[in-house]
Amino acid sequence: MKRFSLVAVAGAVALLAPLGAAASAQAAQQVPFTITEQITLGPNGPVVELFEATGPLCPSGSFADTVVANTSKVLVVRSVYTCDDGSGTFNALKELIGTFSGPDTVTATGPIQLLGGTGAFTDLRGHGVDTGSIDFATGTATGTDTGIVVRS
Repeated sequence: MKRFSLVAVAGAVALLAPLGAAASAQAAQQVPFTITEQITLGPNGPVVELFEATGPLCPSGSFADTVVANTSKVLVVRSVYTCDDGSGTFNALKELIGTFSGPDTVTATGPIQLLGGTGAFTDLRGHGVDTGSIDFATGTATGTDTGIVVRS
């Protein structure tokens, strides 16, 4: 009986081994990304919002921010990035904590999540950190998002 059990176990291991190799070959790959944002402000908010990106994202385009929540300490922003090359759009959710760093300047930092989109970015998933600043005196804002995209 022991002999049969050992043979059965050895056979099961031999049959399952390729499945383990396939699972590890399909494991998620982490690819770094950077998004650099430039914003020109008008009297009622952003007028022009442009970006450049690296990693598995498109190289450049425009974006639109929508404030989802604004408390005294946290600003939650949903961003939709539209690629210049026509490859699609991708979405981000940012939770920013701002501090005054001068009389007309606010700096902010917080997590960013990449959450799908259209075209080449339908299944996009990623996360990272957003850092940025607004200079109300010059009417400009900049941001840099860095992190990883998870590809399976």
